[in-house]
Amino acid sequence: MSNSRKYIAAIALLSTITGLQLFSTSISNAATLIAQNNSICSFINENNVNIRSGPKAQNRVVAKLNRGDIVRAVRKSGSWVQISGRVTSKPGVTPEVVKPLNGWVSNKFINGCSEDQFERWRT
Repeated sequence: MSNSRKYIAAIALLSTITGLQLFSTSISNAATLIAQNNSICSFINENNVNIRSGPKAQNRVVAKLNRGDIVRAVRKSGSWVQISGRVTSKPGVTPEVVKPLNGWVSNKFINGCSEDQFERWRT
């Protein structure tokens, strides 16, 4: 059983003991943790960048981000990068706090956080 499934199973068991409110809150937190674990730290490199609902310029704008905003990126499709969340905690704070943000950004407006990942979204 994967770690994420074990975590969700433990939350489900705990929720039956303590009540449904804990279960709904913890599942949301578990989903955020799973998304974080399968994503790459990245940052936005321009101001007023449109985050879109899909990987096309014609898709609606769901958010706008600015230079230096840190995001969790999931995958690339053509020249678009899917993001799963925006990091809201200060750099170096553990655990990292990520606000869910499901959207797409043009790969010219995003870079990987680390030197070995910096050009990841360009190729």
